[in-house]
Amino acid sequence: MGTNTKIYEMITGKILSLMDDGVIPWQASWTGGGFPTNMVSGKRYRGVNVFLLAGAGYTSKYWMTYKQAVEAGGSVRKGEKGTQIIFWRFLEKEEVNRDTGEAEIRRIPLLRYYTVFNLNQTEGINDPDEEGSPENDFEPIGKAEVIFNSMPDRPQIEWGRRPCYLPGLDVVGLPELEKFISGERFYKTAFHELTHSTGHSCRLNRSSIIDFQAFGSHEYSKEELIAEFGASFLCAEAGIVQPVIENAAAYIDGWAKVFQKDRKIIIHAAAAAQKAADYILGREQK
Repeated sequence: MGTNTKIYEMITGKILSLMDDGVIPWQASWTGGGFPTNMVSGKRYRGVNVFLLAGAGYTSKYWMTYKQAVEAGGSVRKGEKGTQIIFWRFLEKEEVNRDTGEAEIRRIPLLRYYTVFNLNQTEGINDPDEEGSPENDFEPIGKAEVIFNSMPDRPQIEWGRRPCYLPGLDVVGLPELEKFISGERFYKTAFHELTHSTGHSCRLNRSSIIDFQAFGSHEYSKEELIAEFGASFLCAEAGIVQPVIENAAAYIDGWAKVFQKDRKIIIHAAAAAQKAADYILGREQK
């Protein structure tokens, strides 16, 4: 079994373990009022790492490696267990192009992991948010409305429909706002459908939208997972609490079956969802 495959197995196992405990990782409460963030660099974690850290159950959004904790003048408390997250490294290999006979450099992606600890697991390190750092002063629903209205090249919205995205027409269908029992549920639904729309050929050209397959197919399941992840990213950006999913037990069981069949789907879907959320937010694609 290759290294990448082992890491896919490890990450999928972690997600399934959380789900067995009744936690839907992409519906987890976002710690510290924001995304999981590296304590030293200040950078937010991305992709599946967001769900692994948000589902770990700590109240601080700040994370760091053991070495970073020591360099910050503190330490990880004895007996604390870290949380494993992933990153990609690229191995450069020189190969000869069979067509031209010239040497070319090929970049081979290698999936790796490392261990981080939450600020709550450390001693001797101050919480930046308790040292007078400015707090967000936006209204959560107001921020959600800005995200909804500011998406670049947003598809046409047709009100009065059931929630859906129609790729052939590039149309998002949504019930009127008053049909929802809360604003949070409306925005979560809207963000789900807008995430689908980023797959259109005029945007991110995602195969699971371009080459749409039957309901229940593997590609359909992957696209639905991308939309769920994307909606979670955007809800977190807006600072709104994720609405409760009805029939959660059946929902969890359904996704567990998908994960068991394809150990890579969580990581790939989370990466695609991050790209979709960045597009909706008008951020530079990475």
